[in-house]
Amino acid sequence: MIFARSVCLIILSVQFSFCPTPPRMVRSFQYKTTQIKAMENSRKVLENLGYEIEFYTKESFLIKTSISPVKKDIRRYDYAIAVIVEDYVQVFIIAQKHVFKRGSELSIGGGKSITDVDAVDWLPYSLQQKIFWPLVDEFSKFNMKIIQDFSEFQFNQIKSKKA
Repeated sequence: MIFARSVCLIILSVQFSFCPTPPRMVRSFQYKTTQIKAMENSRKVLENLGYEIEFYTKESFLIKTSISPVKKDIRRYDYAIAVIVEDYVQVFIIAQKHVFKRGSELSIGGGKSITDVDAVDWLPYSLQQKIFWPLVDEFSKFNMKIIQDFSEFQFNQIKSKKA
C-alpha cells in the first residue's frame, strides 16, 4: 500500500513538472534570398496584412509596427510586431495588457485613469495563434518557411558553410 502510494505520488509529480507551456512570442523563418530581399519581403508581408510600419531601418535590418489593439474576453491587449532579419527572419510580438486598478472606484471623479498598462512577456496562446497564423501563411507566399526544429536548422547552416 505504501509502495503504491509513493509510486502514484512520483508519477503525479513528474506529470506536473512536464506541463506544456505555450511557446514564447517569437517565430523564426528561413529564407533563401539575400538579407536585403528578405527584409523587403518581410515589409511586404506586414503591409499585406494591414500593419502600419512605424520603424524600418535598413542598416540594422529591423522593422517595427505600430501598436494594434486586440481583445480577449473582457481584457484588452495591445501588441506590436518586431521583425529582425539576420541569418533567418525572427518575428517577435511585443505586448502590453490593460489592467483595472484596485482603487478605481475612488478615482472615478478625480479624472485619473482607471486602468494601468503593464508590459507582458506572453499573451494567451489563442491570441498568439490569431496573430502568428496569418503571418506564417503570408511568409510562405514569399518562400519563407517557418523553422520548427531550430537545432536542425543550425546544423544545416553549419553544414552548408563548411561545404
